[in-house]
Amino acid sequence: MNIFFKSSFVLLGVLWHTVGLAQKLEVESSFSASGYLSTENELPFWMVANHNGALSSQTDGLFQVATEGTYFLSENNKASFTAGASLYLRNGVVEEDRVQRNELYLQFENSWLKATAGAKNPMDRFQGLSVVNDNFLMSGNARAISGILLETAKPISLLKNISIEGGIGHYELNDDRFVRDAMLHYKKLYANWKIDNKSQLRFGVEHYAQWGGTSPTRGKQPSDFNAFIDIFFAKESNDDTATVGDSINALGNHLGIYNLEYIRKIETGVLKFYHQHPFEDGSGTALKNFPDGIWGLYFKPNREDYTGFLDGILVEYVQTTNQSKSAFTEEIGADNYFNNGTYNSGWTYEDRVIGLPFINPILRKQTKGFFFNNRVRTINLGLSASLKKWSFLTKHTYSENLGSYSIPLETKQKSFYGKLSTSYSLEKYGTVSLILGFDYSNLKPENYGAGLTYSYRF
Repeated sequence: MNIFFKSSFVLLGVLWHTVGLAQKLEVESSFSASGYLSTENELPFWMVANHNGALSSQTDGLFQVATEGTYFLSENNKASFTAGASLYLRNGVVEEDRVQRNELYLQFENSWLKATAGAKNPMDRFQGLSVVNDNFLMSGNARAISGILLETAKPISLLKNISIEGGIGHYELNDDRFVRDAMLHYKKLYANWKIDNKSQLRFGVEHYAQWGGTSPTRGKQPSDFNAFIDIFFAKESNDDTATVGDSINALGNHLGIYNLEYIRKIETGVLKFYHQHPFEDGSGTALKNFPDGIWGLYFKPNREDYTGFLDGILVEYVQTTNQSKSAFTEEIGADNYFNNGTYNSGWTYEDRVIGLPFINPILRKQTKGFFFNNRVRTINLGLSASLKKWSFLTKHTYSENLGSYSIPLETKQKSFYGKLSTSYSLEKYGTVSLILGFDYSNLKPENYGAGLTYSYRF
């Protein structure tokens, strides 16, 4: 792990030295130091979840350093290379993970293509207010996964008011998991309809699939080009080495979302309604698990024309309780979110859920696999604001966990998770931030936590 620690400073030194020699190079670097404490033996939920794996529930000290440099290849800045590196130094984790890379990537972008190689955190379009930041399946709860992603740099116009965007990626699940050396396939396709000058409808599908690797109980899984074609089209496998389940259903462990967004410009800002609908098999793609997913409403004011202090407000409802359960039979929910019989570690990376953080993994110690408490209902309210040198963020979430259809909880877990953070800019001397968190649950003691961070950018 020390190689990432050294490489980030080498990259910082090279870019810092070069910035004086090339006017087309822009470099931004940062470091931060944080301390945490809590009344129980773990930090409150929102102090840990969706922080890209930076914190464990037992962390009380965290140091982060990052640098990013962009070199523009043309005078109009339409083509560029960007390199980024960052790392964590923290306690509360096993010794080999105390120093660990956060991001390490190289990215090329021009007017039509964006290509990223390495590990880069997912984008957050909701100011940290959402329960998943941007994606039901890729919430930023786990550390970034290494891979290659090719995507459109901006929507491609087809007709006067219609455009499309898409991408395809390949990732390596290189953590200590049940099926070693498994791979992750990803693709997306979106269509945008500009209804008028104030309204836009955006609809797309995102598809993920775990495949390949070697299972300790089922042996080596298909990983050749023919297997990739089966994965790409979610086809049944004809390979003799595939499991019975993969021969009957689609090869690999498939997950995805339908994403629907309606965006409306109003006088004071932008209003966005969105629904992300998850699927894991044919029943989910056929919407038999409706209304599972995330339903949200987000408002972001136009600060150029707005003299108030509000930066954004969001309200969300999340449920994963249907899972294609038949209303007319006793058939249990077929989707069984984030679980898989072959890929026993499920939808995790380094033992952390990759997607919706309320779906909790429980370790099967005998097999290094997981099963998931995956039936939840959640209501979330978030608000961000700023005034002069101060900025504020608050998030309050009520959640009910029912366990799973196969292993229901005897007592429904009812929890309330809260977070309040405030930052004060010292201008050229950095920023100081205070974070407060609190958890209430009918099955656990009340838990209060606090964190103090100093950060500096240059």
